[in-house]
Order: sequence, then C-alpha cells, then structure tokens
Amino acid sequence: MFVAITMRSGRTPERKRALYRRITELAQAYAGAEPRNVFVTVTENESVDWSLGHGLAQYAPSAEPVAEG
Repeated sequence: MFVAITMRSGRTPERKRALYRRITELAQAYAGAEPRNVFVTVTENESVDWSLGHGLAQYAPSAEPVAEG
C-alpha cells in the first residue's frame, strides 16, 4: 500500500513518525495490509504553493496594487 500526502511544512519529526505509525495501524485494521507493506511519503510545501480555486494563489503576495476605497 502506498500513501502519498501533500501538506504544508512545519510538522516535527516526532509528529511525522506518529502519523506514519497511525496510518500503518489503520491500514492493517481496515484493509488487512501488512505493516511491512505500507509505504508513506510526505511532500511538504508552503502556503504560496497552493491555489484554492479560480486559478488564484490566495496566499501569494500580489504584485498588483491594492485598490483603496
């Protein structure tokens, strides 16, 4: 079983180890996967790397001037 996770950076190695352990426990409990056959990868990035619809980078600094009203 291969689990790929994309998330914002910032988790400690301890939190990641706990995540890997829990995913393996659940894969075994719910899917019968043997723990030795559960592979987890994490890809980390920053807020600017996300677009939450409409083709916009909502968290990216904009070079456009902000209209004052």
